[in-house]
Amino acid sequence: MSSAFRQYVMKIGSGRLTGRDLSREESCRAMQMLLCQDATPAQMGAFLIAHRIKRPTPEELAGILDAFDALARPLVLLPGAPSPVVLSSPYDGQDRLAVVTPLTALIVSALGQGVILHGSSAMPPKHGHTSFDILMGLGIDIGRDAATLSEQYRALGLGWVVLSAHFPEAYALQPLRDELGKRPPLATAELLWNPVGAGLPILGYTHRETVNLAVATAAVRGDREAFTMVRGVQGSVNCTLFHPNLGQRWMRGWTAPEEFRLVASDFGLGADDCPLVGDGNDLERQITWTRATLEGKDTPLRRAAIFNAAFVLAEAGATPSIAEAIPQATRALDDGLALRLLEKLH
Repeated sequence: MSSAFRQYVMKIGSGRLTGRDLSREESCRAMQMLLCQDATPAQMGAFLIAHRIKRPTPEELAGILDAFDALARPLVLLPGAPSPVVLSSPYDGQDRLAVVTPLTALIVSALGQGVILHGSSAMPPKHGHTSFDILMGLGIDIGRDAATLSEQYRALGLGWVVLSAHFPEAYALQPLRDELGKRPPLATAELLWNPVGAGLPILGYTHRETVNLAVATAAVRGDREAFTMVRGVQGSVNCTLFHPNLGQRWMRGWTAPEEFRLVASDFGLGADDCPLVGDGNDLERQITWTRATLEGKDTPLRRAAIFNAAFVLAEAGATPSIAEAIPQATRALDDGLALRLLEKLH
């Protein structure tokens, strides 16, 4: 048993009347101990559940992110590398609708706007499909070391951070998180994390509380100039084609984020979203559709890929508007630009 870690459990787990929030420094230290497993499984589980029930403060989330930055080994932006958009979706993936983010990333990168993905695979509690499942199915080695990925990003404008290769301490907690059955505050921190500390983060979200936490945490850390949040499919950055997509833009110095509404049918791309069947073949189908979409074929993912890529291009300032980005995203598929980028990644 760790007596030091026990104090953190007692502080946040003592209930409404006597429980206390952690300072940023305490939160960072507690998270470093948890990530390094300098506590017993019982203590770590108690901490994560108590923190979920209490709800993390912006100061506590800032401390968790400090711990991530201290322990993770992600790629770095080398001189001459493009400024990226950093796409952040829940690490436990999607289990109801198809994942479009790999297509979005390939299209946007092929058009000259750098993209960085981060996440994991087989993450509880949802155990949904993620971008990394799709990339692996397309033959990409996602476990490349950080130095190789840094050079790759500078040359091709597409990089990633995957827990198993670049943050093994966090990856090692997945069995414990599976036993808990509910998302701990770690999941919120993962969504807010920018592993390269630069560029424009675009974050998916479900609950308005996440927007408030993102704004307040950014103010505490003071390390972010701007970010965009969109209420996409299952909390991801994948904009839905069927319903309006609500979003928020924030810049340093703003007292509140700016709201926006994005509707695919306004751009002639409205359609039903692509559902997963649950027959054990969903991942294989998504991989097949992703490859066929890159080959310029009309697939169930084509419209979503074009719409999401246009949204990212416009948010990053690579094009003046979504309407002007749509023909470019379409060309990236029809002329094979995104497919050639995939081939270069092998």
